[in-house]
Amino acid sequence: MKRRISRIALGLLCAAPLKAAALGMDDYLDQVRQGAPSLRQAHAEDAAYALSAKEPLTAYSPQISGAVEHSDDQQAGIGATAMNPSDTEQLSWNADLGKLFSTGTQVDLGYTGDHTRMGYGSDLNALLNSFGNGGSSLLSGMLPGTDTYGQQFTVSVSQPLWRNFLAAQVEAGVSKANADADAARAQNRYQAAAVVFRARQAYANLVTLRQLAGIYRESLDRNKKILEWTQGKYADNLADKVDVLQCEAAVRQTELNLDQNDEDTAKAEALFNALRGATITAEIGDLEPLSAPDKLPDPKGTREDVAAAEAALRSSDAVVDQVVQRFTPNLTVFGSYSQGQRTPAADSDFEGYKPETVVGLRFDANLDYGLYRQVLKGAEQAKGGGEAAVADRKRGLEEDWAELRSSFTGVKGRLELARQLETLQKEKAEREKVRFEDGRTTNFQVLRYEDDYNLSRVQTLELTAQAVALEAQARYYNGDDRPW
Repeated sequence: MKRRISRIALGLLCAAPLKAAALGMDDYLDQVRQGAPSLRQAHAEDAAYALSAKEPLTAYSPQISGAVEHSDDQQAGIGATAMNPSDTEQLSWNADLGKLFSTGTQVDLGYTGDHTRMGYGSDLNALLNSFGNGGSSLLSGMLPGTDTYGQQFTVSVSQPLWRNFLAAQVEAGVSKANADADAARAQNRYQAAAVVFRARQAYANLVTLRQLAGIYRESLDRNKKILEWTQGKYADNLADKVDVLQCEAAVRQTELNLDQNDEDTAKAEALFNALRGATITAEIGDLEPLSAPDKLPDPKGTREDVAAAEAALRSSDAVVDQVVQRFTPNLTVFGSYSQGQRTPAADSDFEGYKPETVVGLRFDANLDYGLYRQVLKGAEQAKGGGEAAVADRKRGLEEDWAELRSSFTGVKGRLELARQLETLQKEKAEREKVRFEDGRTTNFQVLRYEDDYNLSRVQTLELTAQAVALEAQARYYNGDDRPW
């Protein structure tokens, strides 16, 4: 019989639903990282900023171009004679492959070709016939071919010796793009990390409000009992009316505290769910209690907003380099080598290519030196503003950490005092219960001491939440809570 009862009890235990584990801070932050729409957007923007920095690198990408063109010219030009073609039809094509190297050297490989047909009208035929057979053969030999093919292969190289030497102008653009992307990404991450920072605060706030609600309810029940006891004493002429009024005021104050706490809890739950991308009425379940940190994390010496300012300063440096490069005189040496041939028939072999070699030096410069100095001065002033912004952000960071340490020290000191007070109030309430059992005190006094103990618990919880919030702010400054 006992064995059967044990089996039944075991079956009921297995059938009973297991209570879900309390949701911890780290698990909640993971939910925020995965569910917050603002973080998903910021993550996508971070990837977009990183890719945008690669755009200037296309200057080094191989480039290919080509074209095909057909023309049919049936108009005789002004002053044309019978020796000029009355109809010229041409099909031409070209292709070019180029590459810029990090030395600033530009190399191009080109190919061009064409097929040309030329027609002559009746005037030319009459002219040929007037010279007879011998003269006709002589004149026709002097005319260009009526159906020809041609092609040409070219290799050209250019090397800047002053402006854009070693691709300095291109590299300035690349540096600026990288700096702009780094600044945008740092600022974007700083704003995204603020969402995780708010989530830490939201978790700590909701845990505290839930614990306060329990204490306020206990306090309300206790104050109602005190009020009933005092009203009974007043009815027996053993208490004054002011004692009853004082107890009623205590009940109303506790009800007010509880009502305000319930309202704050509803708002905290809505924010808690919104940050993790859930509906505001989603079930939250149990949360883990808070524990005050022993100390703040050491500062890492930087912050994302400072990193953004430093990247913006690098961008200003690149702008100065770009201005200098744009106004630097251009001195470029260039050369090309090509081979080509024209044949009168489509099926003829292309033999005997004729070479062409070109070597030269190109120079050009902007002579408006005054404009150059003005533009350069503006870029340098912007750079100076960036340096001031970085210095200001760093100074602000030092001030923020100093204020944070001071606040944490104060909270930790008050929290220690609050814990000592809570211990004293608890011991006082427990000793008063013993005195009540011995008949040496009243129920009123026991309830009053228990209420004092609960009020000390409220102080401890609120100071613990403050300490956790300050630690969250320190983690936010350090970037310890990554947004993704």
